[in-house]
Amino acid sequence: MQICTKNEQINANLMGAARVVPHQVGLIKLSKTQLKVLQSIMPGEKITAEQIAERCELSCSWASTLLKTVWERGYLVRTAVMREGGGLMFYYY
Repeated sequence: MQICTKNEQINANLMGAARVVPHQVGLIKLSKTQLKVLQSIMPGEKITAEQIAERCELSCSWASTLLKTVWERGYLVRTAVMREGGGLMFYYY
C-alpha cells in the first residue's frame, strides 16, 4: 500500500487548523514533504529512513535528511543502534 504520493493534497484537518491559527503556522515551518513523511508513520511505529524512502518514493539520503529535520524540530523521537559492520542506524517514532 502506498502511503505518500507526489503532489498529494495536504490533509483537510491540517489546512483547517492553519486557517484558525495562521500565526502559529510560521512556528511549525514544516514543508509539505515533511508533513507527508510524518503522516506516513503510524503511532508507535519505529521506522528507518530506508522505509520512509520506499513509502514516499524518495531517495534514502533525502528521507534521512527529512527525518533528521523533523526530529530536530521535536516531532519525532530518535534512537541509534550500532550496525554489525559498524556505523549507526537511526530509528524514528
